[in-house]
Amino acid sequence: MRTTSILLVLLLTAPILAGCLGGSTNDIDEACDEQEYWFEISEDSPYPGLDCETGLSKTLAMTIFVHRDNEGIDWLINETSIDTGIELINSIYNPYGIHFVLDEIIWIDEAFPDVQDEEDEGEGEKPGTINNSNEDGGDFGDQISVSQLGDVFAEGYNPANVNIVMQSIGWGSYSMYPWYSREYYISTVRASTFATSPVPSHELGHFLGLYHTHQFYDDPNSDSDLARAFIWTQDWLTPTEQCYSTGDFICSTPYDCYIWCEEILGCTANAYESDRPDQEPSEFANCTIEQHNPSRTNLMSRYSDRSEITPDQGARARYFIEFMVVNERNGNQLVLVE
Repeated sequence: MRTTSILLVLLLTAPILAGCLGGSTNDIDEACDEQEYWFEISEDSPYPGLDCETGLSKTLAMTIFVHRDNEGIDWLINETSIDTGIELINSIYNPYGIHFVLDEIIWIDEAFPDVQDEEDEGEGEKPGTINNSNEDGGDFGDQISVSQLGDVFAEGYNPANVNIVMQSIGWGSYSMYPWYSREYYISTVRASTFATSPVPSHELGHFLGLYHTHQFYDDPNSDSDLARAFIWTQDWLTPTEQCYSTGDFICSTPYDCYIWCEEILGCTANAYESDRPDQEPSEFANCTIEQHNPSRTNLMSRYSDRSEITPDQGARARYFIEFMVVNERNGNQLVLVE
């Protein structure tokens, strides 16, 4: 059963006073053009639009899959909560030219698998290249495999859209990076908090090519991590600024070793015990701000206050949106809404 939204999408044009930093010779700054904001990269500006205040917005369509609950009685989520959740996602991504709209809801009249159910042998392989986090950003949880989602999911999957699977409580949320070749690129999110939680936006960040802020945390003094991310960097470039070549490949996110600081820095991040209530007491002293001061509000962290991305994370997301538009990946090719 499908619910389809009729899309009347207006291209979002930036206010006339918005500026493209360093790129305008007019008395009144103008928004960067599409080429500057979405395509142009160089060693000094490795993601498009890094010097831009704003630019042309582009729209991605969503296909959302909704099962019934574990007992097969109620739908996991209703249309009102879906609309509210998309508004929350857009509040984070719209400032960086990225807009999401609902294309269709596919109602799967079957019970969503219970997290304690055993999978059929040989059909339960979990995705190997994923990123996951629960609503608190700490306990990863089990990830549901595509084979458990049923035939209706496989038939309704849209290789030109952003595909989101609503899941029941107990499952860990996850999403696929865009550069691996696979048949299904999905983001799974908890239906019960879709309208209120930043986790769906976090998972979509992975779909848009954003790493966790603690990516490659194990070597804070690294000169370059490009070779460790060769799958996508082999067709990229070598940035002038070192901070675009290490960690999460973002300059505006401070170093983050999350819960592994003891082995790396010789101190413990137990100061963030509210984010990891299950963390064991440590013999190490808490890290000082000078030793470890990650952004607790960055969307791509695993801290409970995460709620925002930086301009260069937005620029990296635009880079990978165009990557998905241009490249056909095992039958998947993103099509933007005109």
